[in-house]
Amino acid sequence: MIKIKFQSKKDNIISFTIKGHALQDRDMIVAGEAFDMICNSVSVLSQSVIIGLDEVLKLNVNYEICDGYLKLDLEGFTPEEIQQAQVLLKTFEMSLNSLIIGLDQSFGKKTRCKYINLLKEEV
Repeated sequence: MIKIKFQSKKDNIISFTIKGHALQDRDMIVAGEAFDMICNSVSVLSQSVIIGLDEVLKLNVNYEICDGYLKLDLEGFTPEEIQQAQVLLKTFEMSLNSLIIGLDQSFGKKTRCKYINLLKEEV
C-alpha cells in the first residue's frame, strides 16, 4: 500500500512523505496492470514536484528518495521560499486527491484503500 502524509503549518504544506508500493509482486498477478498505474501516477506526480522546486524555482529542496520511499521537507526555508513552493505542493496534493477520487469511482473506496491512502496533519 502507498501511504502519503502531508504536514502543514498555518495552511502551508511544509513536508510530505510517501511510503510503500500499491502492489506486492504476488498481488500483481491478481490485480493486474490497472493497479500498477497507481504507483506510476504517484511516482510521476511526486518527482514533478521535486523537479519544479529544485530545477525551476531553484529552491534546493531537501528530499530523500529510495525504492518505495520519498520524503520532502522545507525545514530551514524562509517564509518567502515556503510561500513560493505552495503552488507546486498544493497542486501535487490536489492531483493526488483527484487520482484517489478517480480510483474510488472506478473500483470503490474499499478497494482503493487497499492500495493508496492520503493523510493530512497540522503541525
